[in-house]
Amino acid sequence: VGGTLTSAGASSKILKERPKLLLVFVIDQFRGDYLTRFTSRFLPATKPDGTVGGFQYLMTQGAYFPYGQFEMLQDMTGPGHATILTGSYPYQAGIPLNNWYNKETNEVVYCAEDPSVPAIGKNPEDKHFGTSPKNLRSTTVGDELKNAGMPSRVVAIALKDRAAIFLGGHRADVAVWFDTKATQWVSSNYYFKDGKLPTWIEKLNADIKSKNGKIIDWNTTGKPTGLSTDNETLRKEMKRIGDFGLSFPHKVTLGTKWSLGTPVGLDITNSAVEKAIDEYQLGNGKSTDVLAISYSSHDYMGHAFGPNSLEMEEMTVADDKAISRVLNYVKKKVPGGLKDVVIVLTADHGIPPNPDWLKTKGIEGSRFDEEEVTKLLEAEMIAQLGKPKEGNWIAKVNEMNFWFNTKAMSDQTSESEIKTQEALRSALLKKVPLLAFVVTKNDVKTRQLPPGIMEHQILRTYHPGKSGDVIGILKPFNMVGDDTVSHMTGYSYDRTVPIIMAGAYIQPGIYASEANVVDIAPTLSFLSGTIPPSLSEGKVLADILKK
Repeated sequence: VGGTLTSAGASSKILKERPKLLLVFVIDQFRGDYLTRFTSRFLPATKPDGTVGGFQYLMTQGAYFPYGQFEMLQDMTGPGHATILTGSYPYQAGIPLNNWYNKETNEVVYCAEDPSVPAIGKNPEDKHFGTSPKNLRSTTVGDELKNAGMPSRVVAIALKDRAAIFLGGHRADVAVWFDTKATQWVSSNYYFKDGKLPTWIEKLNADIKSKNGKIIDWNTTGKPTGLSTDNETLRKEMKRIGDFGLSFPHKVTLGTKWSLGTPVGLDITNSAVEKAIDEYQLGNGKSTDVLAISYSSHDYMGHAFGPNSLEMEEMTVADDKAISRVLNYVKKKVPGGLKDVVIVLTADHGIPPNPDWLKTKGIEGSRFDEEEVTKLLEAEMIAQLGKPKEGNWIAKVNEMNFWFNTKAMSDQTSESEIKTQEALRSALLKKVPLLAFVVTKNDVKTRQLPPGIMEHQILRTYHPGKSGDVIGILKPFNMVGDDTVSHMTGYSYDRTVPIIMAGAYIQPGIYASEANVVDIAPTLSFLSGTIPPSLSEGKVLADILKK
């Protein structure tokens, strides 16, 4: 490698000067247009005192892809986080949904569930008590650093367990997440073999608990852009609002889940991040370290108020400040500052507008109850196939994935299975006019799929044994559940997220070329001198590398 350029045209210095730290920011439910809609309210890129901002710093100093893409059928938290640092799609990585149905045990399986490793700090009576990366079939960027013999430290922090676990991978030194019932940071015996939380986490928890019950006001922090609204239709379907209120100022009781959906959740997360940086001396070792942070608060509030609300504009402004806080802390703690750090900003999925609000604007959208629809479908299937041999024909439905009760069939032949799939397809198309397509397990096997992008999404997502026997694909702007908004499709509003990479050997600029979220992992692996994760399908983003 004696030349000045690699085959991709990048500087050969990349081969000698590896980053001290890979700093990965993921904002849960962060639409691709939040950065462009609310730019006027962000901190300046740099200040006279040398401190840096958040989004403006990354957008001007980094390679910014406004239209980053998830090419998956159903964009949600588990699959999204499992994709970012593996570079692999759900059909291989094994995380097609947040929850799926196990026909053998007749139980719902949580994507990060692992009964063999008890949680630490969590109530043992809670459902899905044990968690680990067991269900993730791919390695991550951090795993490959360790597999290569590097003395790298890998830390992942998020309020949501599945976010921290899938970003950290199989060989993370630590992954911690927040238990909303215990109101404290918790982890798993997978990471802490002695079954105890380390002292630095215990101190964080003591500080959090000392403030529980305190009531604070969450109010607007500046002049709104005018691109958000307080239209009551946005909150039409809100449930369980309690004393929080439907508009600013909101009453926030510390220690409640509602408080975690405000900037309070960002502050709690950042306090843990700073302690972890100090505890593990991240960016100060002989090899590239990994620090992955997911801001779950944005998603909590997003489900309640939706992307057109003033609440989500304020949350985006708070995200900006939260990222600035971490960047300046890292700048101070890592020798060489940010020039020795590669920074990534992306999201695990986007979000659509509230369908009730859209109706007032002349755009069709709706919502429905999956369980109620399933009763209608069951009756239709009985009309077509007769009464099931045992139980119901449909054993479980989740996010429009339908799993059959195998005991309902008179025989277990492939012909009977296909016949049952076709009966449900017919029932769905008859009873649910909101559907664009219905895809069966046999359709995937025989490649009889909708054309274009949807075919690609299905093939990259469908995982036999985890994905439903039949999947209903809704028309745009339709959803299930009683949240104000929810994400569960592969349409642009759910799949489009920002991708920004900044730091040493990254050429700043706004890039209109296509970038996929699976491209993040191999690009980070290239910069850190290891092979991509085991199931990675992405490409190195060679155009953003300095020559």
